[in-house]
Amino acid sequence: MKQWKIILPLGLAAAGAAALLLMKKPAEGGDQPAVKKAAKETQPAAPKKLQQGTYSFISGFKDPVTVDMSISFDPEKFSYAVISEEFLNPSSDSHVAVLWGEDYHMQLEYAAYYRGDDFETLKKHAAEKFKGFAEVRCGDNEGIRYLDGDSYSYCLRIPGDEHSYLLVTAIRAAADPEDFAALPEDPAFRAMLASIRFALKR
Repeated sequence: MKQWKIILPLGLAAAGAAALLLMKKPAEGGDQPAVKKAAKETQPAAPKKLQQGTYSFISGFKDPVTVDMSISFDPEKFSYAVISEEFLNPSSDSHVAVLWGEDYHMQLEYAAYYRGDDFETLKKHAAEKFKGFAEVRCGDNEGIRYLDGDSYSYCLRIPGDEHSYLLVTAIRAAADPEDFAALPEDPAFRAMLASIRFALKR
């Protein structure tokens, strides 16, 4: 009997310890609160809704047409305005649209063809005059690209407009020179160019 009295308490103690461990240990495959918290913290924040900037101008003289341009941009990375002074790039236009970014800025403005010229003539002259010339297509927008000093210039055809085109100048701000050199292949930059839309009103 003495042996049972010793063995039984020992067995009960072992069973109690095991039960205590089971209570402390989370169920296998279950989520621990700390894991849940860490997972929440590491999830990327959902991007804010893109904003749209607009810019209008009169194209042509004998048969003028109003061109309304719009572009979509990330408001967390860029600020947008239409300005009539202190242009980022010299311009003879009365007003231009500007996107200010941390790494680079963009100036968007209308430009008229020389008398008798069209987009094909513009393309030919740019290929002869500028370095880094290339024909480009961003979404539905067709155009050309070239280097103008340290900036990238994009000339985009305006469908239905025989008098003007859109000139987009990308100007380096704080970006590393090598990063800025690769800007034409940057998906976010190309997406902004692809988001440009034109509407003509006679």
